[in-house]
Amino acid sequence: MSYPLGLRAMYFGAASLVRPLNMLMMRRDWQGQENLPDTGMILVPNHISDLDPLYMGHMVYSTGRLPHFLAKKELFELPAVGKLITNMKQIPVDRAGRSIDSLKMAEDVLGRDGVIVIYPEGTTTKDPDMWPQVGRLGMIRLALTTGAPVIPVGQWGVHETLPKGDKVPKMFPRRTSAIRVGPESDLEWLRTMEQPGQRDLIDATEQVMTEITNLMAPLREGTPPEIRFNPAKHR
Repeated sequence: MSYPLGLRAMYFGAASLVRPLNMLMMRRDWQGQENLPDTGMILVPNHISDLDPLYMGHMVYSTGRLPHFLAKKELFELPAVGKLITNMKQIPVDRAGRSIDSLKMAEDVLGRDGVIVIYPEGTTTKDPDMWPQVGRLGMIRLALTTGAPVIPVGQWGVHETLPKGDKVPKMFPRRTSAIRVGPESDLEWLRTMEQPGQRDLIDATEQVMTEITNLMAPLREGTPPEIRFNPAKHR
């Protein structure tokens, strides 16, 4: 992807601050980057900590690509942070409804062979044992609209440095950020449908969530639950 010089300079400046901090806080065990295609892609990791984007972004940047995250629009309304992430071409999402502007921004990034990072659970997992919960349909809709490949990613460990609810990272003892990038999800069965229905989108989403879970499982102890946690049923 051909990025404007100013945008690259902005990412370089951010990376010069974030990467040393990341390496100070955690060890890295990242594998599977060879599965990242040269084309635009939709990267879909599981979500376990508010610190996830720093390490996922670091991993993507280390391959020579610039990560573009779909993030809740409230972040873009913060005085300093909002201006920074806007200038870095991150993508705001209104979680209360579908944003056409956000879709157009994502399509533009993918059309220029960029990397879109989507946390398909929509939030950090609410599963009691931190397995991936039920995914949302947005990643599949974007994949169908743009034709971009969906790349599942499993990760573990970052939550030990910044547990849910904590504001200050626990830097000692030093933990490990483990990331596994899998091969492209085979969604050809869905893409060849003339008009996929809601059930098809749900099945495709669950297919990808299963692939994410299978990548994550070897990084931690335990067996995934037979029924995926659905926060809508536990309110």
